[in-house]
Amino acid sequence: MTACGGGGDDEPDLTPEEERLLALAGSSGTEWTATSITFEGGPANGFENFSLTLFGSDPNATLTYNATDGDPLFASSGTWAFNGTNINQIILDENTGNVFSISNFDAETTPATMTLTVNFSANGGVANGVTGTDGLYVFELVAE
Repeated sequence: MTACGGGGDDEPDLTPEEERLLALAGSSGTEWTATSITFEGGPANGFENFSLTLFGSDPNATLTYNATDGDPLFASSGTWAFNGTNINQIILDENTGNVFSISNFDAETTPATMTLTVNFSANGGVANGVTGTDGLYVFELVAE
């Protein structure tokens, strides 16, 4: 008798996109809170109680988020997606003009950590018409 396969694990391997989605949003949502937020290299104002909760378990379905104290960069709720096949970038509310880059992502630490960076432009979206919001934001985040 000959045995096929080697593991006995019938679960298919996750794609890199599925792995990143699970790491970012968990199975039922993950809340990310800020340890530091800077704007143009200095402390950012108005984000004192910032949190971003990412939801979604299927990269082919609509992914959603909730944000607290994220105005004018984040609506209180909306949709998010990877920037095409780039799992190190996300887009909120289909606003391709403001791509958020993920760096220093470490899902192995407890709590998980990441840096979210955007060179924000207020053209359209939540911040349309809000002056003084254009520039580089860096969010140092930890998973709760």
